[in-house]
Amino acid sequence: MVEEKKRQREENKLMKEAIKAQKAEQKKYAKEKDEWESGKHALKSIVAEIDSTIIETGSVGGTLLTRFAEKGLKYRVQANPIKGSILWKMEVPQIGQDPASVAEVPYILFVLQAEEFCDLISSGFFWDHVRLVQDRYPTFTVCYVTNKLMNYINKCERAQYRNAPNVNSWKRPPVEEVLCKLATHHVKVHSRQCTDEAEVAEHVVGLTSSLANCRFRKPLSWLSVHANGAVIPKNFIDKDLAKKDTWMKALIAIPKVQPRFALAIWKKYSTMRSLLKVYMDSTKTVREKELLLQDLMCEDRVGEESRRLGPVCSRRVYRTLMAEDGAVEADAAAE
Repeated sequence: MVEEKKRQREENKLMKEAIKAQKAEQKKYAKEKDEWESGKHALKSIVAEIDSTIIETGSVGGTLLTRFAEKGLKYRVQANPIKGSILWKMEVPQIGQDPASVAEVPYILFVLQAEEFCDLISSGFFWDHVRLVQDRYPTFTVCYVTNKLMNYINKCERAQYRNAPNVNSWKRPPVEEVLCKLATHHVKVHSRQCTDEAEVAEHVVGLTSSLANCRFRKPLSWLSVHANGAVIPKNFIDKDLAKKDTWMKALIAIPKVQPRFALAIWKKYSTMRSLLKVYMDSTKTVREKELLLQDLMCEDRVGEESRRLGPVCSRRVYRTLMAEDGAVEADAAAE
């Protein structure tokens, strides 16, 4: 009997330790997953795949790799499908039972020396190159980065001036026309002119950091964009609240919703969730929801509640927050 109780105590002890270890493992897994999903390790997971021709030819390679090393960013020098390109991948390691994964970043960048870029334009192959890239990577954003472009063109023009009698003199390619057409006639195709190797390296490294972090940023909405530029009157009594509280700023960002109206709404519904919960209530009619806020009282400059919010403002807030089309203008939503 004593031995049986002793064995049972040992089993209970081992079971408790196993449960404790399991909970610790689950907690560790949840923490690691949250860190990766929040983007805390974004810079550790992105890898730049640099085409070997960028390193082997021209003067950009050494400066570029040095800058990557200084920032602690990962890169691979390899033969990419298209010469002179840089691609990016996000590598997420195994977390708990979740297997490791690799995702492509939909962005491709070309580093071109000035002479190479001018030759592409002069030969008429530049637009063929753009089509080739877009056919192979239809969903990608494309960027052409040139190094010392205007310096090279000015140098060639000076040489042409000195050697004017020479029949085989250099002809200036329509660089400005091509760059303008890139901006006006092509979607998701950009260009960047850098003055030296250091600027090229800084641009590529900065772009790598931005690409790593952008997938973890919260998507922008009409309210989030306009709330940062909301004009708050100097004599508004709760100016600090209007600056610090995101929900308050979003209310003020709705056109024709005065700060004192926003404050009255905020006092009744301190979060967007609390107001949307009422708006999503299936037991209420649309008219009831539109007029939900009309009887809220607004404070005047001396702090007295002397005026109702009114049906117009109440309807505007409802229709703006519940608009089915996120791109619709606020005035159109309120009609």
